[in-house]
Amino acid sequence: MQSSMNEDAVGSAYANYLRVGDFDSAMSLCRALRLTGHAAEAQDLCERWVDKVDGTTECAQLAIDMCYLGMFAECERLLGGVADAFPFGTSRHLVMSEFAIAKYHLGKYHEAHEIFRSLRDKGESANLVRLLFTNASASVWDFLQDKFLGLSDSIEGMRIGILQEGGVGDLVMYSRYVDMLLQEGASSVSIQTPQTLRGCIKEDHRIKVMGDANVEIHNCDYVTTMFSLFARYQLSPYFPHAPSSVIALPTHHALPDSLMKCMDDGTSRRKIGIVWRSASGARHEPYRSIDLCKLATLLENRSCRFFSLQVGGLTEVEKALFAQHGIVDLSPYLSSFADAAAIAQKLDLLISVDTGPAHLASTFNCPVWLLLSQACDSRWLDCQRFTPWYTSMRLFRQPKLGDWTLPLHDMNIALVSSLERA
Repeated sequence: MQSSMNEDAVGSAYANYLRVGDFDSAMSLCRALRLTGHAAEAQDLCERWVDKVDGTTECAQLAIDMCYLGMFAECERLLGGVADAFPFGTSRHLVMSEFAIAKYHLGKYHEAHEIFRSLRDKGESANLVRLLFTNASASVWDFLQDKFLGLSDSIEGMRIGILQEGGVGDLVMYSRYVDMLLQEGASSVSIQTPQTLRGCIKEDHRIKVMGDANVEIHNCDYVTTMFSLFARYQLSPYFPHAPSSVIALPTHHALPDSLMKCMDDGTSRRKIGIVWRSASGARHEPYRSIDLCKLATLLENRSCRFFSLQVGGLTEVEKALFAQHGIVDLSPYLSSFADAAAIAQKLDLLISVDTGPAHLASTFNCPVWLLLSQACDSRWLDCQRFTPWYTSMRLFRQPKLGDWTLPLHDMNIALVSSLERA
């Protein structure tokens, strides 16, 4: 039903574009195409409007839509011509954020980071707070703006509160900066954490998981987010390379005997976990996720036994693929990310799209092969195979948005090769 509704939306947007033919109708059609997986058509439509945009605002909007479609070089070129024309405010903040994203993707780390750092410093705190907490009241905006941590603020002896920005994967990846806050002299760090991840935050008298953030933030001297700590501490793409010490399995966490029996079939077959879709609604969906059927070549390898760490229920097609390939469903054992982390340590390999379990497994140095959309998050920079974020992770990237053919081909060759070496 959802697919039908989406296609209906494309049809409606297309009919409106044929009738009106202006920039707004073109961008509405572009977004409908992107959100229903018609990446090539959306990209083509953007290209046809490059020479038709009228004025700074239209040029910037087209560039932003291109950035969402992985057209980073085109986005950078367009924004480079209009970014300085925007007055100070939330619109300029958004434009400059996209400018930085495009540059990160193009491997221009230091250019990108100079922009991003400027957007996370005191001068932009009002705009940042309004964009991050859109539903807050003006009094809350003023409170957070006054307390927002600047890049050069001294934190010696200060209590730092970290508010959630992004998903679980972002928190896990950027949690390494908590160590740096403490090394710089912060007396304590309170972290707003999703309930399902709370068991994985290290027990330390200086580190606290926020209960009610609306109450506890008043006890902090400064507030910030993990993304802003990236701006403060990540001065090059290769530092800090140490994994986070903030993420840890709960003391005495044990997997049930029924799970251990389920995972051990008494053979030497390689144990491989799979996660193929995300429900986060991140900007690069629906391209971050992959249809399970596209993993068929991998799943047919009889030297491996596959275990699903996917949560959220299965479609009838997925259930049929489980039966066909003997995939073991571990979702009944996954009540928290602590369970996922413990299971990952029992696997020989986790194959995943860019989602929380992949970050968590890599933090514990478990082997992870990550499937990346061509329009993936800018944190992955332009790294082709190996990433400085995680030493145990290997990347398999799309060269073309929405087309998993090459990364899956490369992954299948890598899997066969690794089995031959074993």
